[in-house]
Amino acid sequence: MARTLLEQAFPAAWLDAVFAAHRQRQYERALLFSTIVELMMLVAVGLRPSLHAAARQAEPLPVSL
Repeated sequence: MARTLLEQAFPAAWLDAVFAAHRQRQYERALLFSTIVELMMLVAVGLRPSLHAAARQAEPLPVSL
């Protein structure tokens, strides 16, 4: 339930837009900022024990672990 609430509060398109507006030297190629936030949310709400575990169990990522 917490995951659904966070996904609704912070939509992926909005997160990517905020990142694009405030980035300085950072860039996105294949891995979007919203993907990182989604994986971190899984860890923060306790659904996954670590970021590595969340990345392994997520949809295929466009980058290697």
